[in-house]
This record gives sequence, C-alpha cells and structure tokens, in this order.
Amino acid sequence: MSRVQKAFRNGVKVSEVHGAGEWTAERLSSLILVPLTVWAMWSAFQIAGGGYDGAVAWFSNRVNAGLMAVTLLATLWHMNMGLKVIVEDYIHRDGSKGLLLGLNTLFCLALAAGSVFFIVRLALGSAPLPAGFGI
Repeated sequence: MSRVQKAFRNGVKVSEVHGAGEWTAERLSSLILVPLTVWAMWSAFQIAGGGYDGAVAWFSNRVNAGLMAVTLLATLWHMNMGLKVIVEDYIHRDGSKGLLLGLNTLFCLALAAGSVFFIVRLALGSAPLPAGFGI
C-alpha cells in the first residue's frame, strides 16, 4: 500500500499535496484585475495625445498614480503565478525547473521595481531621464 492515500470527496479526487491556495490566489488576482484593467484602458484614452506633459499631469493625481501602481503590481503577481504553474506542469528536470522559477521571480520583481520607480517619478513631476539613462 502506498504512503499517500488517495482521498475522494463526492466522487472527485481531492488534491494530495498543494495547489488549492495558489488556485485561489490566481482567481483572486483575476477578479482584482477586471475593474483595474477597465480603469486603465479608460485612463489610457484620457492620456492619449497629451504627450509627456499630459502624462505628468495625469500621474500627478495621487489616486491615478496609486491605482496604476496597484494595477501593474497585481498584473505582475498574476503573471508570476501563471508562469509558475506552466513551469511546474511542463518542466520536469529539477535543475531546469528551479532555474526557470527563480528567473521568473527575478524578472517579475525587476519589472515591479522599475514600474513603481517610474510611476513615482511621473507622480512627482520629475524631469524625463536622458536617452540611454545618461550613459
């Protein structure tokens, strides 16, 4: 007899290890992103054609800057969880799986840090960075 006994509830196999919490988190992030994405699209139409000055004026409103930061962070969180599931389901070598999961996390963290940095710069009305970041 195997150590792990298969559990069934109402004729449906119950998860033996993990995944229910991650599944719930993915669904929660999806629900959060629905209104935020609609708001972001509506906001993009407002900003369109205003150039840099229009974007700075829009981001100077703290509600707009805050909602944009929340939208980007929720999107990156959702993306990280989705890519994690793909890697765990389709990559079977432990070394490759660990490397890809680590790169996924680092990539999402780098995008989150960069996104928040530039949202704060726009919200504070900072001058644009020179081409090539001054290099």
